[in-house]
Amino acid sequence: MKTTHTILIQDAARMDKIPSGSIDLIVTSPPYPMIEMWDGLFAGRNKALALALRKKQGPEAFEFMHRMLDAVWDEAFRVLKKGGFACINIGDAVRTLQSDFAVYSNHTRILRHLLQIGFTALPMIIWRKQTNAPNKFMGSGMLPAGPMSPWSMNIY
Repeated sequence: MKTTHTILIQDAARMDKIPSGSIDLIVTSPPYPMIEMWDGLFAGRNKALALALRKKQGPEAFEFMHRMLDAVWDEAFRVLKKGGFACINIGDAVRTLQSDFAVYSNHTRILRHLLQIGFTALPMIIWRKQTNAPNKFMGSGMLPAGPMSPWSMNIY
């Protein structure tokens, strides 16, 4: 079998160089909303989001971030062949803003959008992501007593 490969560097929300229905497989691990290390990336693309983060408005910031990712999932759906697969590694986040600790369920928000645009969910792979510190959750902060394990999902 002969294959060809092309590397494209462009915004995943606007993959205009890729024809519709031409891709068999997408494998991605997007920036996780509400993980502090990604704040600058998201905020740099949306002033309202940057303001929500400065005001420590967690639910608003979470939704702004996901609206940006929604455009990526829309493009993924467009470029995938019928029967193609999108494998998405998704991590939930925990964060304390204004003294309020919260779990931000990235996997739920992404899955909801994927189903709305026409993806079919197949079985998930759930595993505990290990860190090098027993009291950290994906590097984002301290765990409260008895939290749920982090999630990773493959969406097909």
